[in-house]
Amino acid sequence: MTLRRKLVGGYLLVAVLVALVGVVAWRVDVGSARRAAITEAEHVAFGVARDVAFGLAPDSAGEDPGPLYDKPEWLHAYLRRLRDLQGRDIVVVDRRQVVLGGAVPDHVGTTFDHDTADQVGATIRDRVPRTFGEVSDDHPDGIKQVVVPLVGRYDVTLGAVILEYTPLYDEMVASTGRAQLTIATVCGAGVLLVLLVGGLLASSVTRRVATLTAAVHDVRDGAYERRVPAGGRDEIHQLGRAFNDMAAELGRSAREILAKEYTDAILASAAEGICGVDEHDRITFANAAAGRLTGLGVDGLLGRPAATVLPDVDPALGEGRADTVRERDMPAPDGSSARVSCTISPIMRDGRRAGAVLLLRDVTRQRALEHELRHQALHDGLTGLPNRALFNDRLDQAMTRSATGHGPAGVLFVDLDGFKRVNDSLGHSAGDQLLRIAAERLRDAVRPGDTVARFGGDEFGILVEPAGETVVARLPERLLQAMSEPFLLGGREVTVTASVGAVWDAARHADADEVVRNADVAMYAAKEQGKARCVDFQADMHTRIVEQLDQEHRLKTAIERGELRLYLQPIVETLAGRTEGVEALVRWQDPAAGLRAPGTFLPLAESAGLITDIDRWMLRESCLTLRAWQDDDAAGAPDWITVNISAALLDSPDLPDLVTRTLRETGLRPEALVLEVTETTLMRDVTGTAPRLERLRSTGVRIAIDDFGTGYSSLGYLRDIPADVLKVDRSFLEGLVGSDRHRGLLAAVVQLGHTLGLRVVAEGVEDAAQLAELVGLGCRYAQGYHLARPAPVGQLRTAAELVRG
Repeated sequence: MTLRRKLVGGYLLVAVLVALVGVVAWRVDVGSARRAAITEAEHVAFGVARDVAFGLAPDSAGEDPGPLYDKPEWLHAYLRRLRDLQGRDIVVVDRRQVVLGGAVPDHVGTTFDHDTADQVGATIRDRVPRTFGEVSDDHPDGIKQVVVPLVGRYDVTLGAVILEYTPLYDEMVASTGRAQLTIATVCGAGVLLVLLVGGLLASSVTRRVATLTAAVHDVRDGAYERRVPAGGRDEIHQLGRAFNDMAAELGRSAREILAKEYTDAILASAAEGICGVDEHDRITFANAAAGRLTGLGVDGLLGRPAATVLPDVDPALGEGRADTVRERDMPAPDGSSARVSCTISPIMRDGRRAGAVLLLRDVTRQRALEHELRHQALHDGLTGLPNRALFNDRLDQAMTRSATGHGPAGVLFVDLDGFKRVNDSLGHSAGDQLLRIAAERLRDAVRPGDTVARFGGDEFGILVEPAGETVVARLPERLLQAMSEPFLLGGREVTVTASVGAVWDAARHADADEVVRNADVAMYAAKEQGKARCVDFQADMHTRIVEQLDQEHRLKTAIERGELRLYLQPIVETLAGRTEGVEALVRWQDPAAGLRAPGTFLPLAESAGLITDIDRWMLRESCLTLRAWQDDDAAGAPDWITVNISAALLDSPDLPDLVTRTLRETGLRPEALVLEVTETTLMRDVTGTAPRLERLRSTGVRIAIDDFGTGYSSLGYLRDIPADVLKVDRSFLEGLVGSDRHRGLLAAVVQLGHTLGLRVVAEGVEDAAQLAELVGLGCRYAQGYHLARPAPVGQLRTAAELVRG
């Protein structure tokens, strides 16, 4: 498409737009008249509705004419007067659309049936004004009607007012005729003017652009002397002047040879150092980057033999056609050094080397980053020790050397005893500090050539090479002694021991993974034997591992098979001896081992990730059991039940929803459920745990702090934790009888709990003497074997009935 056609098409488009604007203005004017008529009609109808519903304005003070709605004669007179004075036909209907008054008296008492679309009924229902057309034999073109709600006193809808606004509409539409004629005239003139001016401008612009295009073609063909007229001030003449200047510049550029200067400028501004070497290996060119990298500057490089400047980089290496790359540390004038990579590219001429180009790049940061990445990939970020990957690599090499007669290699697997308790009680920062101190002690305990690595968590590995008899006899003792010393964490002394598993002849095993795995097995054997000791690996240890895996598998399906059992231990009011509550305890009816206590399988459940499934089962079963007991024996049933919540379930975001759903499905009252959380679990992160506990309390349940006194908590934390019950650990009762010191400590804890408004429960009451001491100290609640042993709910209910009966 030519430029002229494009311009003409553009002006035609403008003309069309002008015409469209006129059409839109025409339609908008008509629409505005219609909306104005409707608005005016609604305004009048609302005034009529107000007069009908509330009455006309009083003629004198104290006069109350009352509404016209229930006065047919007054209403008829009012509507008749409006018709005579204003020429308006108005109909008033009640809520059932029965005509109360209108222009035709005969219609009074009949149902208004001119509204086929039920617009009147809709307005009565939702009080929204509407319009509709009434078509009849007398009025085939339709009568325009507006309907508004008739609302009386106390905001009661009494019916509707229907007003004909056809005359008003016709009058307003007619008034727009003159404006529409003006719009049509202006738009027509605008279209003609756009087409006329557009045609003239298109011809002028096309002619001058054609001239400029022809001149461009001439310059392209080499006629640099060609010029175009450029005496005007518009944009096309400015473009012509620019073209003339460009043609002149091209003419001058064509007569100049700038290739060498242009190339030198590029080389000089390059970020990499570039040196040109002639056939005699002397530097004939150097850019600023090369002078900076070598520390000699450009002038110091020019004319020098390349070998004197770059002794490790011999350009003669480029005798062949391929590039050669070398790296070296290059000293700087300030005494520092930089790692520089040099690429030698030979310049060949007639098959012989005529020189070379040296490309110098500073790779100091790149090499440092690569070294750092390699170090991070093979070392632990917290302790700086080698990680498992580097440890296994060194172990593979040690096993290869050992197999060729370089002496045995040994591996020790070290796990910190009690690390989780410290981490949970004092926080992760203290745990990280403990790991760093433990790593330093392990490094100090071994020889310089041995490897200490961190596998993850609180697990460390030690590679001993060679593992002679002296090392085998003394190293484990040194390790255990080093780890038994107290750790100072944040001003607090903490005692942590280590369990160590050892494999002293690694070469006898298949690979490094097997050696580490067997050392790990021996470490678990050390824990089973009492911790804080070193145990050498024995072949029969695999049997115990297989048994543990079998138990884990059976425990996974115990819930599905219905093997878990709910046991309850009473919580007794010490003065009256009445069972106020019960604690829910779990047992496992193991098909292979019989009824098992929680201590024999809950640690396995925690390590296998099954503890939350058991917690959820316990929560639901406990609520169902207590609700059934209370329904059957409201007088003898306990008032509440406590259910232990593990740290894993406490961290679950859906725990409040789980509790709410369980209470709703079982029908148990929220205040009858007490959720127990151990002190060590609470102390892991008080600021994070407190809001979760507050959410649980908002469901109506109560919170109990279990095993109080066993962790590293501060008594001040009690005021920050939203709790209702304080369960004192059984360790406070050991040595209580006959010891003023023990009695005073327990009395302080009980008094503190009462002061904070907590219900205090003493755990582990074993004899009558301990119970008597608790009564004397004012501890109202207790539980323990002296009071009642844990038992199924059926046994407890039978015992309670025997006591009452």
